[in-house]
Order: sequence, then C-alpha cells, then structure tokens
Amino acid sequence: MNLPAHGSPTSPSVPGEDARTDELTGLPNRRALEEYLPPALAQAAQRQQVMALGILDLDDFKPVNDALGYENGNVLLAELTRRLKSNLGEENFLARLDGDEFAVVFNALVANDAPNQLRKRLERLHGAVTSPFVLPGSDKPATIGMTMGLALYPADGEKPRELLRKAGAALYQAKAHKHDRTEWWHWGPIPSNTPSIEPPFNPFGEHAFRSLEAVQNHLDRIGHDFFGFFYAELQKQATPSKILQCLTPDEWEKLIEKQANHLKNLISPQMTVESITAQATRLGQVHALVGVSGSWLTRAMSTYWAIFRHHLDTMSLMDRERHKIMRTVAARLLLDVEVQLDQIQKVMDQYNAHLSVPLLTHGRKKQSELDDLTSLPGILVCQVLRPNTQGSFSIERSSGALSSELMRILNTPGTQPLLDARVPAGQGLIACAWHTGQVQTSNAYGQDPRTQVWQQLLCPLGVRSAVALPIRGAQDIESVLVLMGGYPHQFAADWIQTFVTSLQNRWHQISVTYHTANRSPDTPNSSFYRKLLHSNGLKMFVQPVIDLHTGHLAKIEALARLVDPEGKVIPPDEFIPALRASDLTTLFLRGLEQCLELIQANRENGQEMHIALNLPPSTLLHPECALWIDENLRKHAVLPQQLTLELLEDQEFDIHEVDRAMKRLTRLGVQLAIDDLGSGYSSLQRFSDFPFDIIKIDRSILKSISSDPIKTLKLIRTMIQIGQDFERTVIVEGLENADIIEVVTLLGGRFGQGYALARPMPIKALKSWTCPVDFNLATQSTLRSYLGALAYYWRYLRFDPSTPQFPTQPPETCLLRSFLFRHPLENRMGIEHLDALTTPNVPEKRQEASDRFCRWLLERL
Repeated sequence: MNLPAHGSPTSPSVPGEDARTDELTGLPNRRALEEYLPPALAQAAQRQQVMALGILDLDDFKPVNDALGYENGNVLLAELTRRLKSNLGEENFLARLDGDEFAVVFNALVANDAPNQLRKRLERLHGAVTSPFVLPGSDKPATIGMTMGLALYPADGEKPRELLRKAGAALYQAKAHKHDRTEWWHWGPIPSNTPSIEPPFNPFGEHAFRSLEAVQNHLDRIGHDFFGFFYAELQKQATPSKILQCLTPDEWEKLIEKQANHLKNLISPQMTVESITAQATRLGQVHALVGVSGSWLTRAMSTYWAIFRHHLDTMSLMDRERHKIMRTVAARLLLDVEVQLDQIQKVMDQYNAHLSVPLLTHGRKKQSELDDLTSLPGILVCQVLRPNTQGSFSIERSSGALSSELMRILNTPGTQPLLDARVPAGQGLIACAWHTGQVQTSNAYGQDPRTQVWQQLLCPLGVRSAVALPIRGAQDIESVLVLMGGYPHQFAADWIQTFVTSLQNRWHQISVTYHTANRSPDTPNSSFYRKLLHSNGLKMFVQPVIDLHTGHLAKIEALARLVDPEGKVIPPDEFIPALRASDLTTLFLRGLEQCLELIQANRENGQEMHIALNLPPSTLLHPECALWIDENLRKHAVLPQQLTLELLEDQEFDIHEVDRAMKRLTRLGVQLAIDDLGSGYSSLQRFSDFPFDIIKIDRSILKSISSDPIKTLKLIRTMIQIGQDFERTVIVEGLENADIIEVVTLLGGRFGQGYALARPMPIKALKSWTCPVDFNLATQSTLRSYLGALAYYWRYLRFDPSTPQFPTQPPETCLLRSFLFRHPLENRMGIEHLDALTTPNVPEKRQEASDRFCRWLLERL
C-alpha cells in the first residue's frame, strides 16, 4: 500500500473533495489527516517501521497579523507552506489543521535509528523559518518561529486519536517552556530541557506556594482577557457554538463563573495535587458528555497560558521568581488537561462497554439493560414506552434516579404522551419518534418547543437533554426507548450519536429475540429436511458481490439450498430451523467442500476467486472447527485469504468462548465477516477489540427506502461510516434496482450485492454470468434518478446554519443541478428551490428553501 505524499489524491475528484483541502494553502485539512493516519499506521506496522506525528504551532505569528493585517498574514502562511513542503520531503505528509497550526507525519523511520533520522528531518524542516518573510507593503521583513509536539508510533500509541492527543500534550509542554527550552520541538511527557543539575521541582511545594501569592491579584484581569478572547473564537466554530446555544442566560453566567473559579483554583497556593485531580475529573466527565473535544480543551489551556504569560511579563518580578511561577502554573495546567483528557476517554469507554455486554444471556432481562444504561454517567432515567388502546403511551419499563417521579408525570392526564399529533402532548419526542421511525434528540430540553408540556416539571429535576429511539421488532416499530440526560447537548457529539445508533440496533435485537426465543425447531417437515441434507441434497448457490466503482466481481457469497428428488429448491428459511447443531456442522462442511472445489476449478481455468460462506455458531465453537477448515484448504490448495467466513450471531453462547474460537480462525488467515451493527459480535466495542475484516449491511435496512427514504439514507450512511471508521470492508446487501445502487454509491458504499446485480444462481450458472449494470466513469459522474438526487442533496447540500454558505455551481460541475436541467420544464419548481437554497440569504430563508427542496424531491419519489 503506497500512501500519497502531502495528501495528493489517488483517485479522480469526487463531490465533497474540497472538504478535505485547506483553501488558503492547498494542503490537506484535519479531515484529510484523519483519513490518512489509519492506512499510514497500517503500513508502518506491516513494514515494522516507526512513524512520528507532530503538531506544529507558529511562534510570534499573532503580532504579524496585528501589525500588518490578515492579508499579509495569509501571504506569510502561503509562503511558509511552500517552504515546509520543500524541506519536508516526498515521503512525509503535511496538513493544515487550523489558523497557524499544522500537522506533520514523518513516515518510514527505521526502528533502531528512528531518533537520529527524526532529528535530521526536524533540522531540515526548521529551515522554513530561519529566513525572514518579505511581505507586501512592509519595509521590515517578518520573523516567526515554530514549536512542535511529537508522538511516535508504536511507542506512544497505536491509534490515531491516541497519537494526536499525545502530540497535542507534547506541544503544550513545548509551548510552556518556550523561553527556556533547548529544542524547538518536544517529545515525551517530561520537558526535554529540564537542567539535570536543577533540583526536583514540586508545583505544590512551599516555594510554589510563595511564588503563586505574587499573581493572585492579577487573576481576575487575566480571566477577563481569556474569556473575552476564547469564547469569541468558539462562537465562530460550528460545534462549540451549538453547545453554547443550548445554554440559557442563567446557565451561561454560571458557566463563566464556574470556569473563572476553576482557573483561579488551579493557581491558588492552597490547592493540592489531589484537589486539582478531583476537580479535573469532574470537569472531564462534564466535557465528555456535552461534546467538548480534547483538541478544544488543549487549545483553551494553551490560550490561557499565553494570556497568563503576557500578563506575567508585565509584572515587576525577578527573572528567577518569574521562572518559578511559569513552571508552577505550567505544571498545574498540564495536570488539569491530562486528567480531563483521561476522564473524557473513560466516559466514552464506559458507554462503549455497555454495548459489548451479551444480550439476554444467563437470565439477563430487559430491565437489566435499562439498569445498566442508567448507571452510565449523565443518564438520569431510561424508559420503554408503548402505545395503548386509549391513544396514549404507557410505560412498560423504567429505571434511574428519577424513575418514580417521571412515571408519575407521564401517567398523569395532561402530561401523558399522546399519539394525536394535533395536541401539544402528541408533539413531543416520544410521539415524533413513533410516527417518523427516526431518532429524536433534544439538545436543550428547556428551550425545545416540542417539550413545552413537560418543561416546568422536568427541568427542575435536572433534565437538560433527551433522546427518543424508535425500536423496531420483527415486523415494525414496537416501542420507544427514552434516555434523559443531566447535561445540555448530551446526545449530540459524534461519539455518542454512534452509541445511540448502536443502542437502537441492540434493542431491535432484544425485541426480535423475545419474540423468537420460544420458537420450536421441530416442524412437520423437520425429519424430511434432515434426511435430505444427509443424502447429498445440499446444493450451494452463489451470488456475486460487486465493486460498485468498477463493476468487477469482488467475491461471491455461497448460499445453502436443499434440492429434493423432484428438483424442487428449498430455501434456508424453511429448512434451517429444523436442523440441530450436528446437522448444521454437516451443512457447513459439505458447503465448504463445494465452495473450495469451485475456487480450485476456477484457478485451473486461470481465474482466482474469493468466496464467503456462513459459519453457524455451534460449529464455530466445536474444538475441531479450525482444524477442519485448515485440512480442507490444504486439500484443495486454496489460500486462506480466499475464504471469508460469515459469523451468524447467537446470544446463547459465552462471548469469551466465541472470542477464543474466532482467534483460532484468524490464525489460519481466513477473513471474518459480521452483520447487524450494534449487537452481539458487532457491538462497537468488539469492532475495536477484534479484527473483523468485513461488515455486511443487511438487506432489511433498505426495505423502508420507499416509505421512509430520509431515515433509510441516514441509517445507511451511518453504518457505512462506522465501518470506514473502523477500517473494515463494508458490503451492502439488498441492491434490488439501479436507483438503490446509485444511492448506496453516493453514500460512500464500495461493495454490494442484490437482485439488480445478480440473483442467487447454481454454481454452474456463474460461468456464463455477466454484470447487467454499467459502472463506467461517465455514468458515475451523473445522477440518474430522483432517489439518487435526494441522496446527493442529503449528503452534500442540506442546510446547516453552522456551516459556510456553499457556492452556486454551474450545471457542468454540480451533479444535482445538471440532473434537474435535463428536464427543465418538469423540474422548474425544483430548480427554483435549488436556486433559493444556493443564493446567499439569511439563515431562516435558507432553512425554508432547504425544507421546500427536500419536500419537492420526496414528492418526485
């Protein structure tokens, strides 16, 4: 795998590509860096090399902007980018994160000589700022410096987020010692420039106590400057501004007061390491739940440190005393940041751990699920509600500290949730989730017009946010799961939205399991099916899996069928329930034999093939399973990576036994595939812990694309993104027509199967099969259906008041506009809505235009 230098694209431009490129410098941006790191780390691991990630921040850049203006500042950044790229070398990677902050990835460092190699590259890179910058309209050249924090793979971590966090912490250390360091960069938790002859320094000792007393009278002024600058910057950024908008005026004042006290406490002489740790632990949990990221936290402390240093320089102090104060404050700020970052990660781990608990095993019941949910940080109450015959919602189960009080409120006439959407009590999150089948979130419960009926009762109890999840059973939506949180914006962060999606799927599995738990495997034809299986009645059918970018055959899926003496084909839904564990093992082994014979025969004809086969859980756990597979692979001279085993979920087995069995298979080298995101094997925690290769999105997900297209688009995109985030191959099943293929491709899907591509066929029919769909580049660069147009709009053009206005594009470059102009008279109204949406306007009108355009597209369907 070759990684592009400096983020140069490896494929033709696609819609949204500019979202990965910084406009000013042309460098890859933060999103591109996040996409670059996983394959770069995988390559380093494969080659057993060291990789270094550096976060680079400019020194003394702000005075250039202040004195010479932002235009000259941009000129300087553009010239600096040219110098950095020139000095960096093609084997490395450079990205601009924000403002004057860059990221550098140093690739291909030899393990036993990595420090020397890295030092040489750093010396060469620093040459970018050794010469002054000549700027237009300025008589005096500008001079700037650089500071970099480094983290090394694998020494400092093996995941992108971990390396980014440690590189950011190292940058903070380097900034804190800007005036007394020996190098312009820093790697590791301890400042590299600490003189060895200087005695150990205790930021909570007697000397620190006396030093901090000198700055106590300045803290109010320092805090005022910090809050004025930092919150003005936050208001300009999309996600932070959304968090701040969830606060009432009273909450805003309390936030400023609490943060001011927090910063004062950090620098209070009386504070101990234990008190700062306890305070930071509480704050870290709050920040995790409201959606404050580690990068914002680090930036806040860096900003406060810079403002503190500025004020410190104006104080009448001896240099030695100023140095002690700097060391004390830097150490305390760093402790606060590190504890908060650790706590943020712990909260996320607690949520993900809930998803890894096996479902309904060892007597586990629905109530246990709710009790575990309410034990998570920030969750006040969880409830499951169902509609009743009186047209209202009844509470089926409830858990949490507010459970009794909430049950009383929701069972009282006037505040009981109703099904009738014409009345206020029928317009809340619960009713809306039931009617739409979509997750409903309230980020500011006390300000949400949908929750007015309940605000005066629930807000005094501490409810600040809520989410309602429609839970689908075997056929349709059966209930609504409600979670109420004690913090604003609690269910809006990316990580918790992923959790909510997985939780919804987990409860779907719970509902289905409850309905099917008592189903008997014995049917009137059970004996006949078993006899047929054991008398060579098994005939494997195959269905191709296609690369949706090229139309090439990626692999085939083997599907079991029984054929009776009269030639009737019996589908698995009929005979699988009749089979016992021993029968399922026979089914698997005979199916494996037919699959490997197919691969062997195709090789003899000059064609290599990959094939996927279902592996029943009972067979997986057989102690001889891995041996059987290995013997068959050797017998037919088939490479292990040509075989994919799809693991069929079953909650009756101990998860640890399943893990051990799967590890035996991974040692063989075969690929493992799973489906049904969010339950059993496929919980997010197990994605990160176990090396599955393939995720399959079940065809049932696409069943609602006609009746509820928006919900289906969101679900498909979420599941594809989850798979991509975990660096897994994603295969979408159920591609029944060209419109659905177009939608899946637009939403990022790469591989698919379904009737539009090929129906299940006997093995012999595969030889004459050809893909009926045209996948050439010309067709991929145009929209072909209104459903595809809706998917394109939803992913790229839907209104978001926190993002910049997207530019109007001519028909030849905008896929959606080109599609509408093919039939301008028929699409006249849609063209008018699109023009209104892409014309600069006030946000309220843009929202209206976006809603009208969406409704118009839905009407076309």
